[in-house]
Amino acid sequence: MQENTITQLIYLSSATGHLAADDLKQILESSVRNNGGDGITGLLIYHEGAFFQVLEGPAQVVAVCFDRIEADARHGRIIRMIERQVPARAFPAWRMGFARPEELGEEARAAALSLYDIYSESGSLSATVPDVRRLVSSFLNSFTGLSLKQ
Repeated sequence: MQENTITQLIYLSSATGHLAADDLKQILESSVRNNGGDGITGLLIYHEGAFFQVLEGPAQVVAVCFDRIEADARHGRIIRMIERQVPARAFPAWRMGFARPEELGEEARAAALSLYDIYSESGSLSATVPDVRRLVSSFLNSFTGLSLKQ
């Protein structure tokens, strides 16, 4: 699939109820199935009742996917942190990688946990805040060569 630019959308949300391991497995399997057909790649991280997700793909397809997420009753307090055009995918081989922070490398784990802390304390995040942009950039840059569950 050749692309000049793609949309990268990064958001945080809170789980609206307790999610068991089977619930997370179902979410991941559904994401892999849907994303494979839609040309979306990305990463989903779940930690203490919060989701951090990176979606990548054609703008219209990412928008439809995010609309589905916003309508999903399992998500609350959804905050779109960053939506931007990028020249290349950060996760080109992952229809949807999944990890918990403890499974990440040190730099990615520190950035993800810092984002979760800001989100938990303030209930909001904005890409205009330099610390948030720095943390997201640090997080994305730490994935070179990393292999996660898909």
